Amino acid sequence: MNSKDSLKRNPKVVVVGAGIAGVGAAGKLLEQGFTDVQIIEASSQPGGRIRSSQFGKSLVAEGAQYVHGASMKNPIYQLVKEHDLLQQVYNNSDTEWSVLTNTQKQLDPNFTEEMGKVASGILKRAHLLAQEKGYTQAKSLADVYLEEVKMFLAQCSGDHVDLRRQKLGLLSMSMKWQCIHLATNGLADVSLREYEEYKNIDGGDRNAPELFPSLLQKLLEVVPKEKLLLEKPAKQIQWNRSFESEDGSLYPVRVLCEDGDQILADHVIVTISLGCLKANNQSLFEPSLPEHRLQAIQNMGFGTMNKIYLEYETPFWDENIDIIGLVWEDETPLSGQKPNLVEWWRRVPVVYVFKPTERYGHVLVGTISGKEAEFVESLSPEEVATNFTTLFRQFTGRPSVPGPKSVFVTKWFSNPYTRGSYSHISINSTADMIDMLAEPLPEAIEGTSPMLQVLFAGEATHRSYHSTTHGALLSGWREAERLINHYSIK
Repeated sequence: MNSKDSLKRNPKVVVVGAGIAGVGAAGKLLEQGFTDVQIIEASSQPGGRIRSSQFGKSLVAEGAQYVHGASMKNPIYQLVKEHDLLQQVYNNSDTEWSVLTNTQKQLDPNFTEEMGKVASGILKRAHLLAQEKGYTQAKSLADVYLEEVKMFLAQCSGDHVDLRRQKLGLLSMSMKWQCIHLATNGLADVSLREYEEYKNIDGGDRNAPELFPSLLQKLLEVVPKEKLLLEKPAKQIQWNRSFESEDGSLYPVRVLCEDGDQILADHVIVTISLGCLKANNQSLFEPSLPEHRLQAIQNMGFGTMNKIYLEYETPFWDENIDIIGLVWEDETPLSGQKPNLVEWWRRVPVVYVFKPTERYGHVLVGTISGKEAEFVESLSPEEVATNFTTLFRQFTGRPSVPGPKSVFVTKWFSNPYTRGSYSHISINSTADMIDMLAEPLPEAIEGTSPMLQVLFAGEATHRSYHSTTHGALLSGWREAERLINHYSIK
């Protein structure tokens, strides 16, 4: 840092949020010689949407659990290898399924595999089909998905009514699983552009339930303890001003904290979730954000995906099974996906068996998205246990299925510092809006360089890898590099 700015004084940088984006940004700045870097975190522990809780015999992941793209093209995977954490990443490609129906049938594995290929093929082709087949009115993934379902069923017109119901039920199960993947109420809320913009990394998804807290601790090793302030929520970020410190130095940004403290800074990197930006953008920034950015924040998609953990004294399932699929033969994707809070458990398409049993005990985990995911946060553990016991007894046809001895439900929607899980491109937004969210403030006037007073990071600001931990990490590194380049020799 040899520019004129750095000769005056070491720039003061405040990072709002100690998720992987904020920790990544702070770590890179500190490694490059920035010494006045402060992280403030609203929660009592760092991590943001990387969070674990004690359940059963071990810790379980509340949030991030999968490495999406287990290859050296993924910065998370690179760090996993660098820090010798590979033993915490499991290959989940060879999973054993047991698919049950609400009429107590266990579906043939070959049949379910065939239907799985049909469903994934529809989803993979979604944006291409919209162009190739002239769906000029298509805006959402549901528009294309449902058209393809209709064409598929036309080819199966000779099927027995029971077989047709099973096919529709499996496609509905797949549709619900895809909503969980996208953290959305329904595919009708998700733009076709989602599949065009989001980029998969080679290597497949790898299950890593204990990895991310370990990795976060490794990244925090370069951050001095006094540089991380916990339970320090930011109340307001005042920018484009001139604030004088006690020593007479002037700063363009001031962060007001909920506890009354004020922190002056040359640069603030904001890494809070899009859910919090949606809820608090009117009060969080002074002056207010530009109108087009406020519109982008409101229009971008951000939803909830929760996990429901169930611990049992003894398993009622075959312990060789990894995933239990739940197919409702009275459901069809053609009827759309309307919230059903009365029967919220219908929104759980699959239940995973947590392994290895020696480490975790006899634990199942279901995933759920949408309004039902928000609703389940309001239920007591006893209500959740009762509903799942009824569900499992119905699907297995066994009245003897026991109730769980303990239940744990994640609560990402009611968490005031997340207000949901992760982002997607909604039918009201574009990928350009993601880029807009990543632009620093004040916005650059044509012919001038940006002043970099307020910078933005977090998964929702990464166009290609939004909704992922590697997208969040890369966004933090991106904003750190922006400041590093700003203070480099011109």
